[in-house]
Amino acid sequence: MNGTTLVIADKNYSLWPLAPWLCMKKVKMPFAEKLIRFGQHDTREKMLEYGPTGRVPVLIHDGLKVWDSLAICEFVNDLYPSENLWPNNLLTRAQARTFAAEMHATGGAFPGAPRHIIYALDTNVRRRTDRVKPKNHLLESINYLITRWQNLIHRFGGSSGFLFDEFTIADAMSAHLVNRFYTYDIKLPDDINDYCENMRKFSPLAQWIREAESEDWTLPSAEIDVSKL
Repeated sequence: MNGTTLVIADKNYSLWPLAPWLCMKKVKMPFAEKLIRFGQHDTREKMLEYGPTGRVPVLIHDGLKVWDSLAICEFVNDLYPSENLWPNNLLTRAQARTFAAEMHATGGAFPGAPRHIIYALDTNVRRRTDRVKPKNHLLESINYLITRWQNLIHRFGGSSGFLFDEFTIADAMSAHLVNRFYTYDIKLPDDINDYCENMRKFSPLAQWIREAESEDWTLPSAEIDVSKL
């Protein structure tokens, strides 16, 4: 397959395809989308046609396949180094990479690991619920994430409103969490609410949100009963 294709799933329900999609849009990389819907009888079989894990995202670039979200982001950065998807400063870049890897490592067992947010609050971009008041591990994870964002913004952020001033892969790896906080109306401190609003106004993320909201099908398993949280 020549050219570039990003294999994704439903934009409304996708978790990991969002980050590389944002990076590719940020650098204005030409690509086609191949959307494979979740919840179909042949979803996994179709995904296996593109990558060995049977999951998305998968990037196909001039015959090369990359099938991990963070690896795709890194590959895009290598293709477009002048677009600065990582900060230029070595020490700042190390902090950005540490945070991005931390968000990617959802299976981590450390206190506040982001996996509790992902497992408890399903991705559902267009949904709006009554305010969820998190407890226990979910509350711990949300507080941990808020503190991490605050520390990065206050140390490395700037007038552009992102974690490291300009949009980086660290923001791309945060985007699905930003959307979750809107879906479930999580109460946020003012500075983090500002960050989330800025992220959702970022042109590539705003486009993803519009396209997610325009999908006219539902996935019942992602319509969780928030009253039980």
